[in-house]
Amino acid sequence: MSVTIPTYCELGGHGPRLIHIAPANGFPPEAYVPLAAGLSSFGRILGYRPRPLRVDGDSQPGGTWRDLAADLLADLQTVTHEPVIGIGHSLGGILSLFAAVKQPALFRGLALIDPVFFRRRLQMLIWLLQRSGQGHRFPLAQGALRRRDHFASIDEARQRWQGRGVFADFTPAALEGYLNGGLRRHSNGYKLAWPKQWESHIFASSPVDGWRDLRRWQGPLLIVRGTRSELITDSVWRRFHRAVPHARLVEVEAGHMVPMEKPAEVAAIIADWLRELT
Repeated sequence: MSVTIPTYCELGGHGPRLIHIAPANGFPPEAYVPLAAGLSSFGRILGYRPRPLRVDGDSQPGGTWRDLAADLLADLQTVTHEPVIGIGHSLGGILSLFAAVKQPALFRGLALIDPVFFRRRLQMLIWLLQRSGQGHRFPLAQGALRRRDHFASIDEARQRWQGRGVFADFTPAALEGYLNGGLRRHSNGYKLAWPKQWESHIFASSPVDGWRDLRRWQGPLLIVRGTRSELITDSVWRRFHRAVPHARLVEVEAGHMVPMEKPAEVAAIIADWLRELT
């Protein structure tokens, strides 16, 4: 029997302002609970579950990032028609950007945390792979397929991930949030809630035209990067300065998983930016 997975989870906060958090590829919104805790005084915070977190685990992945952004826009309009603060990390940053450019009246401002913008050489490589029908060869797409996706217990998953790989610098609360939302009961154990086939497909179909949308967004904009991020390199950071001079750009000593590694610091940066919005 199939189980209906809610599109949103409540991440705290209250008041008339709505803050919408869209997660990175492969991550549940619960991993952002520590980040949301630092923003609770600014309004009600909703954590978004993109399509891969709501499909049947055996479904075949498909569609583009713009299709996922269209999902986000349609899903958001089921909960509000008032402008929201869009916060997005990695994949979630690009989906929020695409949605905001499509319907700017629905977004009061955007806070993009280590969004998916590639340095020029990697951008060209990805374009060539996709053009030749070999997007699946993108190393991140290959790596996603190698992920272990079944565990006997949540404790087994915790022991495997704690202090290792992408989770190496997570705060304990961020890791617990990931465990709570990133695993789902299956047979006699647990499986990844975000199927690794979907994670791989999303990496393989990474867009290379996001810069155009970034320049089109003229609303309030905050971009945060981890200084040790392998995605937002120094050259990409300099390009941000040229492309969106109206944006506030802030660096944090962390990696690509900056909102899970330094949630309080990132929340303080977003809070300072929010205070300036009328």
